[in-house]
Amino acid sequence: MPQARTPIIILALIVLIRGLLSSPLVYADPTDDIRQLADAGAVNLAIRVLDSNQARAGNHAALWQKFEKQRIALYRDRHDWEKISARLANLPKFVSSAFRQWAGEQRAQALIELGQGDLARSQLRHLIWSNKTLTPVQLSGWRKLIIRSYLGDGLAGDAQMAVMRFRQDYPRQAKKDYLLRARILLLNENYAEAIALLKPHASDPTAGSLLLLAQLRGQTRPPRKVLEATYRHLREKGIDATMTANLWAVAAEAAEHADKRGSVALALEHVMIQRKAVSLPNSIIDPGVDDLWNAYIDYAVAISNRQQLLIGQDHKWLVLAGGLKKKKPVASRSLYAFVMLRGQSQAARNKAAKAFMKSISQRKHGDTLLQVLFEKSKYFKHRNAIPANVRPRLVDLALARGKIDLASEIMATIKKPPAGEDQFMWLLRRARILVLGNQLKLGEQALMSLLDATPKMEQVQVDRFMQVIFDLQTAGENDAAYNLFAKVMKHTDDQKTRREIFYWMADSRRAQKRYINAAQLYLKSAMYPDPRNMDPWSQTAHYQAAVVLAKAGLYQDAQTLLRRLLKVTKNPERREALQRELQKMWAMQ
Repeated sequence: MPQARTPIIILALIVLIRGLLSSPLVYADPTDDIRQLADAGAVNLAIRVLDSNQARAGNHAALWQKFEKQRIALYRDRHDWEKISARLANLPKFVSSAFRQWAGEQRAQALIELGQGDLARSQLRHLIWSNKTLTPVQLSGWRKLIIRSYLGDGLAGDAQMAVMRFRQDYPRQAKKDYLLRARILLLNENYAEAIALLKPHASDPTAGSLLLLAQLRGQTRPPRKVLEATYRHLREKGIDATMTANLWAVAAEAAEHADKRGSVALALEHVMIQRKAVSLPNSIIDPGVDDLWNAYIDYAVAISNRQQLLIGQDHKWLVLAGGLKKKKPVASRSLYAFVMLRGQSQAARNKAAKAFMKSISQRKHGDTLLQVLFEKSKYFKHRNAIPANVRPRLVDLALARGKIDLASEIMATIKKPPAGEDQFMWLLRRARILVLGNQLKLGEQALMSLLDATPKMEQVQVDRFMQVIFDLQTAGENDAAYNLFAKVMKHTDDQKTRREIFYWMADSRRAQKRYINAAQLYLKSAMYPDPRNMDPWSQTAHYQAAVVLAKAGLYQDAQTLLRRLLKVTKNPERREALQRELQKMWAMQ
């Protein structure tokens, strides 16, 4: 039989995953198993298992809806608002009206988080006007979301008007919603009123961060005192990721007002690591990745001024950065960032980029920060603008997150292997990432170039190379796969490999419905190197040749091949299958 394309260890993993995908419905509540996978950190696997279960649920509304609610919960845990919005935009016809209401509310919340207030309000108005049996709780909840959408869009007047009407209609509930009112007061720059509203609730972490922001902007508390207060709150036990992110965002603004540049950079690093967890509306506070780059630059300039360094003295900047990396890592990173972005020589910029990447990687959650800094900044609008020695690391991080398209996009800009890498294997990996990222032409070109640069290949190289051609073949690039197989044939003398190549070339021609060519190649594979050989591989190839000959209308030739197979086949089940195939062909003539 033709050998498997996939290594044994990968086959074992596939069997394991298939088992996981097929098993959950055996249990009373499959959502428990999915949740356990997610809790263990295998969120993507959990979603794969969920996909399988939900597909098998079919039109069973209750079961499908249960899985969908769990899916949305998983997305919400990851702050993946884009997927929530896209997923709930179009629902199957069989879902209940109650589920449609729930889904509409979830989508509106996601749209608000995405800063798409207009669409959120449209969704909410549809919910309000299309449901005749609204409960007071539902209506008040949706009206609060409309207020939040105004707040998110920075529409201070609309938000103020909406909250006034809400207070009139729901006086008891409005009293509890002091946080929403405080946000609107901040947006309208009514700092004194916001402080008065929040002070009685200062022990609440969310209210505390808003109070600090109101005091800072209202200039009722010195910036340094506000900064010290955020640090105290950050040391408290029990604050969650959202509160932590909010406090660091306030700390960044307070540090800027206090003219503490190093503290600004440090706070923004923490915010960027947890940017999705910031719950304060963007219209009130919106630190971005380029704010962090600018903070690095400002801090570096301040350090250089104190040290009386001139811009352009790259070597002295790098020496100073190296001396600070243990005691003052943020200062060191800032100096490296400055030279990386504005250094005079390419050599200095490269050295700074390497040191900057190393410094970031050594801090907690450094990989996350590295991705944000280089993938989402206006300083690097094009992937080519990212320092060349940083790009390979970003490719690895993208692959680790399962972001094949991003990895492929960055990999397309890398032409040469990093120092110390095996050139053949690195270039082959590059080609495979391009193919898997759907950059098929670039992947094909990379494979052709690699073959041209490698006149003689070792067997392990041939085997690895063939795996990437299979990826192209799977993607439907059969001409490219065929040409590459033909070219690989010239790079190996191994008879077993050549025999296999004929077979896979036949597969490509078969996929293109070029059945005559496919039959020729299957028979070449069957009879190479010994025309009289009828081992399991040869039998399989003969059988495939018979199948494509029948598709080409050459039934007599197909029958002849099947009769030859009957003469050498001892297994009763296989003989029976061959007899059935012969009868079918006879009937088709």
